[in-house]
Amino acid sequence: MKKLLLSIIALATISTFSNAQSFEKGGKYLSLGLGGANFWHLGTGSPSVYGYGFGYTPTTGQVNLQLEFGIHKYVGLGLTTGVGGSGGLGIYGAEFNIPVGVIANCHFWQLIADKTGKGDQLKVDKLDLYAGINVGTGVGMLFGGAGTVTPTALVFVGPQIGVRYFFTDKIAVNGELGYGKSWVNGGVVFKL
Repeated sequence: MKKLLLSIIALATISTFSNAQSFEKGGKYLSLGLGGANFWHLGTGSPSVYGYGFGYTPTTGQVNLQLEFGIHKYVGLGLTTGVGGSGGLGIYGAEFNIPVGVIANCHFWQLIADKTGKGDQLKVDKLDLYAGINVGTGVGMLFGGAGTVTPTALVFVGPQIGVRYFFTDKIAVNGELGYGKSWVNGGVVFKL
């Protein structure tokens, strides 16, 4: 009897997850990725030191952590953070930074599938295409010659477009292009 009950529960669980969309209302998505970013650096130096009037904007390598919540069938809101840095930034020898921000994404692949009635053909159970915006702040440390360290505030805002492909019901790979939190990013997504 126990084996029969466990088999029924297992089949019900598998069938429930296999019919799910890759993005859905109530879903939670944890992303871990590697990429590059451009943050505006608002520091204490003169505009000639920071270069671009609004702030110094070097490209830095980033390890990103992002958590997105499905608040609607097609909309996700979330938090993004990470650590990053680079070496050899012109007058600075290296940088270390920690950005923190928010994201909003429209998962338009599911919208297209629902409006056309072609969810199976568009593989919405495996594929998720989205576009959105990001905004945030953070802190950076610019390391210069002779051991100087210049703290700086980070600011970022920009668009992103991305794709996720789910190999299993719970694990996907993703890629993003954009500006702000990352100009390029790739990694793995876990559906919680």
